[in-house]
Amino acid sequence: MADNKPKVEFVDNPNPLRSKVKVKAGADPSELIAQANESVKKLSGEFETIFAESVAALTSAMTEVRQTGMTREQGLIRMRRLLHDLRGQAGTFGYPLVSQVGDSACKFIDLSEASGDTEVTVLSMHIDALKAINQAKIKGDGGSIGQELMNGLRKVILKHNAGTTE
Repeated sequence: MADNKPKVEFVDNPNPLRSKVKVKAGADPSELIAQANESVKKLSGEFETIFAESVAALTSAMTEVRQTGMTREQGLIRMRRLLHDLRGQAGTFGYPLVSQVGDSACKFIDLSEASGDTEVTVLSMHIDALKAINQAKIKGDGGSIGQELMNGLRKVILKHNAGTTE
């Protein structure tokens, strides 16, 4: 009788991280975490500059999309990359509202089937929201103002999805 069972092969998967990560002998994990948190705190002061530069770059990209011969697809790809980086950094450095606006804009770009004037206008509202957050120096989740801002962006997207422009 033939053995029809499939043969199973176990493959030893090497761990490439071991060769890249330095392990301190006798290191206390809580001490290492505290050091990492301290490093993030030091870098968080730089985030305000990064945020301001990102808003300026997004504004520039939006201007190019609206006024120059740059194709919308190229402009949207550039904005998507900037927004993606911004939302990740914002979350790390304690700016969840910035991260939420960036996430909303990225998802809108990803899920939009068209790149017409209406889509550009919705995306422009996200960039305007980021400008307002930057100018008002809103940190954290923005409290009630942050909730109101996110609710407004959600309503705009829902209207867009429903096909209304008012």
